[in-house]
This record gives sequence, structure tokens and C-alpha cells, in this order.
Amino acid sequence: MLSSIRKPIFLIAVFFVAYGAVSALRKCASGESPSAWLPGLSQKPSEQRPEKFTLPELPPLNVGNVELLSRLNEEYASLTRAVVPSVVSIDTQGYSTQRLADFWGRVFERRMPTQGQGSGVIVSKEGHVVTNHHVVAGQQKFRILLHGGKSYTARLIGEDRLLDIAVLKIDDKGPFQPLKLGDSSQVQVGQLVFAVGNPFGLGETVTQGIISAKERSISDNQRDLFQTDAAINPGNSGGPLVNLRGEIIGINVAIFSPDRQNPGFQGVGFSIPSNDVRDAIEQILERGRPIRGFLGVQMRDLDLTLRSHLDYGGESGALVTAVVPGSPAEMAGLQQWDVIISLDGKSIQSSNQLFSLIQGSRVGATVAIEVWRGGSIVKLQAKIAESDADAPVPPEK
Repeated sequence: MLSSIRKPIFLIAVFFVAYGAVSALRKCASGESPSAWLPGLSQKPSEQRPEKFTLPELPPLNVGNVELLSRLNEEYASLTRAVVPSVVSIDTQGYSTQRLADFWGRVFERRMPTQGQGSGVIVSKEGHVVTNHHVVAGQQKFRILLHGGKSYTARLIGEDRLLDIAVLKIDDKGPFQPLKLGDSSQVQVGQLVFAVGNPFGLGETVTQGIISAKERSISDNQRDLFQTDAAINPGNSGGPLVNLRGEIIGINVAIFSPDRQNPGFQGVGFSIPSNDVRDAIEQILERGRPIRGFLGVQMRDLDLTLRSHLDYGGESGALVTAVVPGSPAEMAGLQQWDVIISLDGKSIQSSNQLFSLIQGSRVGATVAIEVWRGGSIVKLQAKIAESDADAPVPPEK
């Protein structure tokens, strides 16, 4: 009977020994120390002893070794301190209308609150703020947050939807610290610039870059924009693009992003030139609306077929396809099938460019027009009138 009991005990012992050996091998393979699982090998954790250390007290370079960089660093910081107090954050509130249908097919409307956020810049001591039209579009309430933390309500003075510019007025006497509008005609490709705004609602942010290109177009309405590689992100809209003097040379308006659902900076941002912004501000503050030039022509770009039909061999120009009766164009002597080569000395490359120049011309100004007509160059002068949304459209012939 004893022998019959020994056999099961022996098998059980062999099982536990084998199990322990396999477990030990697995723990060793995982890098666990034997002291953690073998009885008697575990040690009590020793008390923490202070380590001797010596931190360096001197930088690797003296200021004298990087004097130019040190001066640039201080000047960048000085520029930022001068500009940032004039840049504001704009919070907007409004309502949108939704059309809904109930179970029985009856349609009703429901008002839904909307909110938005963008940037702006103070341009007058009285507290006028310039931003993008798309920042305030459809909104009814506006709150301006200044650099120092003060918050004010504001009202909409006017907007230029085509240029994407809007002007707000802070509901307080101030005085406020405005930024000067620079001369955007002096901007050069490669010029150092700084973009200031409130990307993603994070608060005042300054990024540095250069003017990458000029006269960029992102739509038929938005032409002659500056392109910059200074980082611009959602929330920067309406903020200023400034030069080394702290002057506004552009208002940031858009970015190029292949992902329209989650737009992010790709190194290509666009700004509205400050001269266009200045004209819009003055027109809005003086008349409450933008004033655009009107010539009274219908234009078309030249293609190979038209060039062949007209026997026109010039490299540039835009074709007049119709003239509005009684318009400045007709009074100046422009005729159908004229090719406008230049306007006030600027060579015309496309009909879009020509319309942009006309719309940007001051009402009442006299402009010189050079046209090609039947093989001859004709020089004319026209007086720009004010554009009217109800003006007659020239008939096609």
C-alpha cells in the first residue's frame, strides 16, 4: 500500500518541479531578476543616497561671440512688444435658422445660437478695429479682448465682402493704441514679416517668415494677395502682417490646406495688401460702404481663336466684347473688339487683372488707356465712375 501512495506523490512532485522550472525560464527570458522570485534572494530596497552633481554656470558662447544674433533677438522682442498691444481677439455671437419637419411633414424654423472667434487690429485712436468679413459675417454681437485683458463690446460699422474686410468700433472712448498702415506697394518678395493673431483661440501669437510671392489669386474675387510662409492658422484671420517697423502691410485672410475638413498651416498663407485695406477703411468710415470704380466694359481673355480672328500678335491684353451705353468707356471712345493693352501704364495680362485695376481706381480719377484697334495703337483717357450694382450690363453683339 505504501508503494501505491509513493507513486502519485512522486508524480505530483515532478509536476511542481517542472512548473517551477518553466516559470523561472519565462521570467528570466523577460529580463526579471532572480532576486524577485527566488526565496531568500530578494533584497530590501536601499535608502536613497544623495548623488553628487555639478550643473554648468556658464553658457557655451558669450554674447560677444554672437553679437549680431543677440541684437536681432532683442530687436525681434522689441518689435513684438510694440505690435502685440494693438492686436485683439474677437469673439462673435449670432443665430442661424434651421428648417425642420415634424412627423406629419409640417415644416417649421428653429433659431440656433452660433459662436465664432478671430483676430483683428486697432487702426485708430478712437478704437476702430479691422478684421475679415468672414469673421463677423452673420453675427450680431461682438466682444473685443485687448492685450492687457480688458474686454469691450463692439459694433459693426461696415464691411467690404468682395475684399473680405470689416470695420468694428469698440464701445469705449479709449484712447487705444493703433498700428499704422504701411505702404504695401513697397513690399518686396523675400522681405521679413511677422504674422500676429490668435490661432486656435490660444491668445496672442507671433510667427515670423518672409513674403513668398505677390499678386497671388485664390478666387475671382480675391486677387493681388501677398503670399507668406509665416505660420497662419485658423483663428489668425483678421490679424495683421507687419514689417520690421511694426507697420501693417497686410491683413491675414486665408491659408492653403489640402485637408478642408481639418485645415492646418502648410507654409502657404495669404494676406490682403494694406493699400487695399486702407481704401476700404476710408470708404467704410466716410460713406458706410465700399466704393468701387466703374468703366463700363465687358471683357474676355484672348485665346488662339480670337487672336487669329483679330489678326492680333501682341503678347498681352484683354478683349472688349461690349460697351455700356453712356458709360465712361463709351465717352472715352472705347469700342467693341478693342484690345486693352495697358491701364495707367500697367500692362494688362487678363480680364480679371483689368477689372481689379478698375475697381481699385478712385472714383473721379482719369486713367490712361492704351488699346490695339485694327492694327494700330490708340491712346484714350477715361474718367472712372462709381460702380452701381444696378448698372446696366453691356449687351453682347
